[in-house]
Amino acid sequence: MQSKSRISFIALLTIFFSFTLVAFGQQLPLNIAISWERSPDSYQYSSWLSEADSKLRFVVLYEQELEMLQQILDTCDALLLTGGNDIYPAWYGKEADTARCGVFNHKRDTLEMKALSLALKNEMPVMGICRGMQLINVYHGGTLHIDLPEDTESEKLHRGALDNRWTQHWIYPDKQFFPLQEMALQPQMIASNHHQGIEHLGDGLQIIARSADSLPEAIKFKDSDKPFLFAVQWHPEWKPLAGEMAKPTAKLFLEAAAQYKRNN
Repeated sequence: MQSKSRISFIALLTIFFSFTLVAFGQQLPLNIAISWERSPDSYQYSSWLSEADSKLRFVVLYEQELEMLQQILDTCDALLLTGGNDIYPAWYGKEADTARCGVFNHKRDTLEMKALSLALKNEMPVMGICRGMQLINVYHGGTLHIDLPEDTESEKLHRGALDNRWTQHWIYPDKQFFPLQEMALQPQMIASNHHQGIEHLGDGLQIIARSADSLPEAIKFKDSDKPFLFAVQWHPEWKPLAGEMAKPTAKLFLEAAAQYKRNN
């Protein structure tokens, strides 16, 4: 009898401490994996997210070893795929068009493709910004316009003529499927700086915003039962031009990260 009582007591203690740890874990800061980050003197992605939650913790995956990605992502609550270099076109069957691209970073392509694969396997929330949206599309079998000025004659809309190339334009969210419903009631002004964009949409994805020239500006999973995935062609972190959607977009992503943390 004493043995059974002792076992029951230990079981009760285990359950108690398990619930305590879970409750404590919900109070811990969110851990956000950022695929690549700008220098501190620029408008960083981490700074943009921190304006919505000052207690966030970040890990920049580009600074880590490729073989450590699984272990690192197992400690994270969401993945942010950020802007930057053109994706090497061989990833989407256009290697012959490399001359029309910009500078490549093969290490980054490989790292981000693996990170995205691991995050989706873990059913972790994923957000993509500019190149990040393009990478998500390519990962799912989609293709890109190699150069919008040549392919669609839309250079002035998506990229400015000045040295820093930043510009602004309107995007038109889908009123039914855009996740920020209050922002989908009217066109939104966003920050833009890119010369590539989605050509053929990847499998299982859905376009939920477009620009005036019909270029996809935001995507998500078509299946509502899939984990959180939201990707935008614009730059919500580029503070001088980001527009009114910058903060709601950060909050949406972090709410998905918090839900993931509670469930795991």
